[in-house]
Amino acid sequence: METFDSLVLEEDEQPKGRNNEYLLVFLLAFICYLASVDAMLLMPLINEVMAAFKVGTKSATTVVSIYSFFAFLSGILSSGWVDRFDRKKALLFCFAGFTIGTTLCAFATNFYAMIGCRAITGVFGGIVGGVATAMVSDIIPYERRATAISIISLSFAVAAITGIPFAFHLVIKYDLFMPFKILAAVSGLTLLAVHVWLPNMTDHIHLIDKSVKRLAYIVDVFKDKNQVLALFLAFIIIFSHQVVILFIIPYFENNIGFDEDWVPIMYAIGGICTVITSPFIGKFSDKIGNKQSFLILMLLSFIPIYITTNITSASIPVAIVICATFFILAAGRIIPAYTIMTAATTKDKRGGFMSLRSAFLELGTAVASVVSGFVVGINATGKVTNFNKLGYISIACGLLAIVISRFCKSSYYRLKALNQH
Repeated sequence: METFDSLVLEEDEQPKGRNNEYLLVFLLAFICYLASVDAMLLMPLINEVMAAFKVGTKSATTVVSIYSFFAFLSGILSSGWVDRFDRKKALLFCFAGFTIGTTLCAFATNFYAMIGCRAITGVFGGIVGGVATAMVSDIIPYERRATAISIISLSFAVAAITGIPFAFHLVIKYDLFMPFKILAAVSGLTLLAVHVWLPNMTDHIHLIDKSVKRLAYIVDVFKDKNQVLALFLAFIIIFSHQVVILFIIPYFENNIGFDEDWVPIMYAIGGICTVITSPFIGKFSDKIGNKQSFLILMLLSFIPIYITTNITSASIPVAIVICATFFILAAGRIIPAYTIMTAATTKDKRGGFMSLRSAFLELGTAVASVVSGFVVGINATGKVTNFNKLGYISIACGLLAIVISRFCKSSYYRLKALNQH
């Protein structure tokens, strides 16, 4: 049995020492940023998707959900083999496939072609985040991991600040496909940077029992109640978030009367506020404990969710405050939740578990897209209907996530207790 020191005090095993750890974290965060931009790209553009392909809400949400469904499947299937390889090579392979898929999306000019290309992108995009998070978890010890995870989590916020507003501008000025062209080009350059700068990471491989069949790993995970709870937490927390966010922009535009020019500004301000607050939330979680901070942040997040889904009129300043608060708390509650998930397994199985975690995050997004497409409608006057129901669903799922998090146990403390005895 591996000792406590060799599993969690990983600082001595870092590729180039602690002085380089955050340089690596920021490079991995940029990869997650690009994946976040791609995954989020069509979410605020539901109106544009419906107009470009001449489809309704259910079909438009299919374009979003198909990426996530295939990302879920690839995450499940990859979890049995991803730990058997050098983490750098695994990341290069997956990110190359992601880049190819994004390039194909740039030239998918009809509805069914776009669905197919989004599926291809999802196959590889669903693994990228898991491998990147596993690399971060290998580099940073548990005592400081929430801070590092907060940097990775910033990828979502920075995508909201830069990627989504810029993409929205490109769609208005050009068409729905221009953002994919730009993203594909940047991803290609980043792929080269990954090859040059990221070190090989193979220390985890000698810990693996290669006699175990690859798919048997998945079976073992689902036999472990603690890991199942962590995966369910991943699903339910992202579902709670995505079930609301998909129709926020159509609701603000169609029902409240906001001009589409304000959409990128709202995303940018909300994202900037999240970037500023996320590091503090990470340190706050490290200080008081991840479960306690998750409870506090989740309960606070219900306030902007309720207001956003029930508001009928608002001035620009009020809407910006609501949007910023929503972004801060939605991203903030994910930081301790992700840290709780990383501690559900040990180092030798972390890559596979992170792939499963990413798969369940994608499944949460996919199911949320489908649910929101069925709950919400567009009436004869063009207004969004039943949006408030999505808010109630989100809050109910948030309460369930709190309960689940209380039962998740950390392998860090379980191993520490074992070694003390």
